[in-house]
Amino acid sequence: MKLLFIFFSFFHSVPDNFQTGIDYFNARSENAKGLLANSVNINKAIQIFETELLNLEKKEKAGYYYLASLNFKGQFVYTKDADKKDVYKKAVDKGNALIKLFPKSAFIRFELITSIGLLAEMNGALKSAESGVINQMLFHSNMLIKTDSMYRCCAGWKVLSILHYKTPYIPLVLTWPSNKTAKELLIKALKYYPADISNNYYYAEALLETGDKVNAKIYFTLVTKFSARKEFYLEDENQKEKAKKQLADWD
Repeated sequence: MKLLFIFFSFFHSVPDNFQTGIDYFNARSENAKGLLANSVNINKAIQIFETELLNLEKKEKAGYYYLASLNFKGQFVYTKDADKKDVYKKAVDKGNALIKLFPKSAFIRFELITSIGLLAEMNGALKSAESGVINQMLFHSNMLIKTDSMYRCCAGWKVLSILHYKTPYIPLVLTWPSNKTAKELLIKALKYYPADISNNYYYAEALLETGDKVNAKIYFTLVTKFSARKEFYLEDENQKEKAKKQLADWD
């Protein structure tokens, strides 16, 4: 009986590796210096979720955390462009494979869009348009809206809006970009999530793109007043810092 109790206790004391990975991921912003994250926790999270991807029952969730961890590392751990590009490419490749397995997964599609977008931002809008990256983001943002328009504070509408105001209008080549549509999409997002930092930041950018400096300044200022969420601390602080820079460079 005693032997059975010891065996039972040992079996139930085995740590949940997946939950450990989540704990490391949730602690990814700990001990950051400014916007530069300490690599320890996110590296441990990546290592765990890379292994958990082999678990078919947890593959979808592990895929989300794995992609999100790679995106975070590219944004807040690496400082060299070559390293950032490598990790974003890795995330794009894995994201494309995962979305084929889980086409209705809003959280995997969002992280894939993020990876593609971060890589495109480094390569530049024109190169991204020529290589078909813009069309990929257009497709995935529309699919995200179709799957779950409310996911991550209306992320699908937000991404689609950014594509509209950041993609250059090129006659006979790229004729769909519209600053008017960009603003309309972000107004919809703000209707549902008025206190979301990124909704306000990108709306300010869209306003600035259309020459509405007065209202753009109001929204950039508003972004700096919001508190960063604990679960997305560096992500929010990054946009707050960008808003402060916009205001500091104001004419």
